[in-house]
Amino acid sequence: MTCIVGLLARFGPEIEAQLKPTLAGLAGLFVRGYLPQTWVFDTAVERVSLIVDVNGNVRVRSEAVEPADVLITATHDTISTALEAANRLRSKESVIRGPTNARFSTAKGEAAFNFLKEKLLP
Repeated sequence: MTCIVGLLARFGPEIEAQLKPTLAGLAGLFVRGYLPQTWVFDTAVERVSLIVDVNGNVRVRSEAVEPADVLITATHDTISTALEAANRLRSKESVIRGPTNARFSTAKGEAAFNFLKEKLLP
């Protein structure tokens, strides 16, 4: 069984590389309004948090950090398969396939999820 922590951690440098340049200048004022973000992935086998701070730094923790902006619940196989594929392919073929449930605790979490959902869900 693949560890969700390790799979999410591989995305940290990529997320930072894409996010940090957008934090400068006028656009940065808009983007910073959506940070920090905490997303929890619950697979019933693991609860893992992906945390992006106000400076665009990414951390992954092998526990649920509360409060979470977004809680994504799916089977371990659904999330791990999607993350493995995303790490290999970096294409739309790597979206999560299978039943998932996303719940939002904040408007900024919902907005970020809706912006990113085509990369995550079919």
